[in-house]
Amino acid sequence: MRTPLQLALVAAVGYLVAGGLIGVALLATHGSTAIAGAAAAAPTAASPAPTGPPAGFQQVSGPAGLTTVIPNGWQVSSIRNGFQADDPANGGASGRFVRYQGVAGEADLFTWLTAYEKQSWSTQPGYQRVQMSQQKYQQNPAVLWEFTYSLNGESRHVKILYWNADGTQYDVYASAPASAWAQTSPIFDAMAAGSAVR
Repeated sequence: MRTPLQLALVAAVGYLVAGGLIGVALLATHGSTAIAGAAAAAPTAASPAPTGPPAGFQQVSGPAGLTTVIPNGWQVSSIRNGFQADDPANGGASGRFVRYQGVAGEADLFTWLTAYEKQSWSTQPGYQRVQMSQQKYQQNPAVLWEFTYSLNGESRHVKILYWNADGTQYDVYASAPASAWAQTSPIFDAMAAGSAVR
């Protein structure tokens, strides 16, 4: 016959074994591999957190949830499908400007853009395609179009990134005199890198 002390010890061991088995079962049920008492690792972010606009730029909102960046101090005005921001020192049609737009999307961007190029741009004085390439932008179908043309006898350079997302066609666009393209191209790059649809 066991003494009361032996019975108490057997009961205590039984409770510990049962508690351990229940704990293992709960961990297995919930898919956790964490060890009790150990700090759980923080979940890894799918992509780095946005760091805000680059120096010299401000974030702006466009149509249909579009956000992008434009140079500080550029003057924003509404246009048919979005917004245009003009260089305060030399803006307008003959100066430097950028656009950020959104409109109902075309199913096949590349086919639509090559037709648009033929219909509307190929007859412009001095028009020359630099590139038109299909690509992906933030996992969405996209086309990068770059060209030069002549306006009032002056050569101009244009670069546009079009992409489709959730039935909307977005674009970011930069245009400048060819003589100012070297200073404008980084603005286009910042817009393309800093655009998102919310």
